[in-house]
Amino acid sequence: MLSQELNHEEDNEPSFDPSHWNSHYIYGFINGNPLQQISDKEAVSEIIRNTVGNQGFIAIDSIFHPYYLVNQKGATAWDLAWFSIYLKEKKAIAEIANNETAMVVESQNLGLDQFMVWPNDSLDPNKHQQYQKFVPFIFPYLTYSKNEENPPHWTKMIEAEIELQGHAETYIENFNSVFSQFVSGHIMTLGFGQFDRNNPDDLLERFTDFYENNIANQ
Repeated sequence: MLSQELNHEEDNEPSFDPSHWNSHYIYGFINGNPLQQISDKEAVSEIIRNTVGNQGFIAIDSIFHPYYLVNQKGATAWDLAWFSIYLKEKKAIAEIANNETAMVVESQNLGLDQFMVWPNDSLDPNKHQQYQKFVPFIFPYLTYSKNEENPPHWTKMIEAEIELQGHAETYIENFNSVFSQFVSGHIMTLGFGQFDRNNPDDLLERFTDFYENNIANQ
């Protein structure tokens, strides 16, 4: 009877519902391979902590081109990372949601090594040659949605830096410097976003908009 009650309580744990987790990312351009694993997990954690602050998270130890983020069955990198923990170490899901810990998932176990152009091919380097030089990259991570009632940590950091010195270059450059220690190719961090599976083109438009507004006419 007690076992049944415990199992029922566990089934009602809201953090065990993947829809209660948000799919976030850091994004930018790299003039190199957009699919690279970061060998130092503490460096991965440092990058994400500088984004989320004092909060639990699930990170993936690689940067990806957006066209690597969804597999043939339609599962995203965020889905696969979450379920890889849920299936092997279910208790950790609740601990991360409660900001007691954080975890880094190895990308090599997720099967995201196939480049699949979406219906929106605006970043296809074969059709749009500028994205052979300015190669888009995504660094994905997840956080528990009920921890996000206030503005995200990165928003606060950027606003504070803008108020102090009129720009947020110092904060952004910190990401570039850490990334550059562990990936090959010049990194240009552009910003932060949240993946919307109902509007995935928003992710692609962040790159095309930046390129058209800031690079194309230089």
